[in-house]
Amino acid sequence: MLTSFTNQMNSHWKQSLGLVGSNALTEGWKQLAQAICSRNTDPVRWQVVQLPTGSGKTEALKVLCSMQDLIQHPGALIVTKFRQEADKLADGINELAGWPMARPVHNNAPATNDQLAFAPVVITTHAAYRLALLEIADTRLTDKSNRLLSYHGGKRDWIVIDEAFDWADTYSLIASNLRSMSGDLARAMHGELRTAAEQLFAFSIRLTDTDLGRSDRVLDAECFDILARIDLSGLRAGIDGTSDDAFAKLIEHRPATKTELASRVERSSKPQYLEQIDQLQAIARIGHGWTSRRGGRIQLHSSRSLLGVDGAHGVILDATADVDPVYSIMSRQVDVLPRPPGIRSYRNVTLHVSYGHRVGKEHLAQHAAKEWAVVWGDVSKQLAGKRVLVCAHKSALPSIEPYRPRDGSVHFDNWGNLDGKNDWNSCEAAILFGLPYLDDIEPAQRFIAHQGRQSDEWFSGNRKYEKHTDIRPALGDGFVARSVVQAINRIQCRNATDADGNCKPTDIYMLLPSGTTGQAVVHAIQQQMPGIRLANWLSGATKRKARKVPTEVKLTDYFETADPGPYTKSEIAKALGINSSSLERMTTKLRQQSSALARKLEAYRVSYHSQTGRGKEAYFTKQ
Repeated sequence: MLTSFTNQMNSHWKQSLGLVGSNALTEGWKQLAQAICSRNTDPVRWQVVQLPTGSGKTEALKVLCSMQDLIQHPGALIVTKFRQEADKLADGINELAGWPMARPVHNNAPATNDQLAFAPVVITTHAAYRLALLEIADTRLTDKSNRLLSYHGGKRDWIVIDEAFDWADTYSLIASNLRSMSGDLARAMHGELRTAAEQLFAFSIRLTDTDLGRSDRVLDAECFDILARIDLSGLRAGIDGTSDDAFAKLIEHRPATKTELASRVERSSKPQYLEQIDQLQAIARIGHGWTSRRGGRIQLHSSRSLLGVDGAHGVILDATADVDPVYSIMSRQVDVLPRPPGIRSYRNVTLHVSYGHRVGKEHLAQHAAKEWAVVWGDVSKQLAGKRVLVCAHKSALPSIEPYRPRDGSVHFDNWGNLDGKNDWNSCEAAILFGLPYLDDIEPAQRFIAHQGRQSDEWFSGNRKYEKHTDIRPALGDGFVARSVVQAINRIQCRNATDADGNCKPTDIYMLLPSGTTGQAVVHAIQQQMPGIRLANWLSGATKRKARKVPTEVKLTDYFETADPGPYTKSEIAKALGINSSSLERMTTKLRQQSSALARKLEAYRVSYHSQTGRGKEAYFTKQ
């Protein structure tokens, strides 16, 4: 069957599409077909095929599905990111098959269960497949899953997910919102439901009254027991049965608190209350959680993995799998197949990089117009007459789109709306204006989802995982890196023009920060796009000011080279150029033996000795 497939695929690629083939491409298509067609006996392991962009993954799917015998068709479920892609893929399969073999199913393409059950190929979206997994995780019901997977009285043999799928189901609740809601419910409910609301209020008090500093901590067992005992189902029913007007009156007359002035109370709504209760129920089902404080705002978090909840396994098509550490934390259920060598060469692509810039969403949302005027002034002459894709933060687009040239040569789009699309494959250049950072909460959520509950020691900084010194920032950098590689490969460099996998000359302009994230992005691009040429670009856009060296780093660096002996706190404060209050805040961590700072000093054979009483001063000793 593989020989027949590769023959048909080569014919389709060269004759129908007019593209150039190669032995390396054929090996890549063969790997994809083997992964999809193999009857893996392990019921939970997925395989990830990471053929590079532009290597015909979608076309191979069309050929492979369309060439199957009608009577013995294995039945395929294909999951794409966007509805339009589902429609295009179904049309392509049906055109090759010569009859309506494939059926898209989404909000704009409805179908009955019977229609889907007899369609050899069903194509749906990431969002729809996720809803099916959530139904199983929340209720153990399989109605949505059966609708997608049922085929001629059995199950579909093939499941193929196109592009990276987010398997982590995450929840985050603002503690002050819970506190306000539970106070409203305590006044609105009666009897046992009022008791439940009061218990929820006590739970929210425990969250908001905890002194976390900026640290993250595991939700302690006592606090979680309080949550587990609350009748959340009853509260939800009570909220559902209370009118919107009744809640509006309660909120209008809500008493102000010291931390929440009456003029600043948000008008919460019944749907928001229901959503918060639903999230609390999900956290209770998950069975563990953690808390964070950022800028005075405390949040409750929890997460779980949806991978394998339906007992199914299949193939994920993700060109950037090698640069995304998320697959390493799913390694118990996922195998990433090595990319066959020689498929692509990017020696005709030049990456122009300017380092040290402020590229986050918050900065560019406020200064996009000013920054873009400088960037476009830097490159407009070099890009004159070329078609250009500009990728930016969505919040920055309204400020920079007015600079669009009248000839329509420059196209703007935002992060999160690029992966898997071929709309810009004729563009000769790209400008990446900003980077799609994750906040530092999301990487922790993803790790915990796939690796389970973590300890306070993990949150304190002991997060080495496999080759990563600290998996939390590594997951964040990996997300940025894969997003950048995906964005770059939306333009003409995705199209091979010869048997060696080369493309037409293409230019990429990118602003990067200094430090590990910028390094990770460039390394990922070089890894994913072999042969790409690097060029320095000195953009005049705003540079990030050099950050002050953190006090903890100053302390550990000092003791790394210090001579053995005692050192008083005042001596250390003077040597490091810090005030006594800064040192006092730092020594609080030193009293916690599990803290990252205490462990690092211990590695340098440094001990901290606190002293009490008049005239006594705490000190350090190095052996």
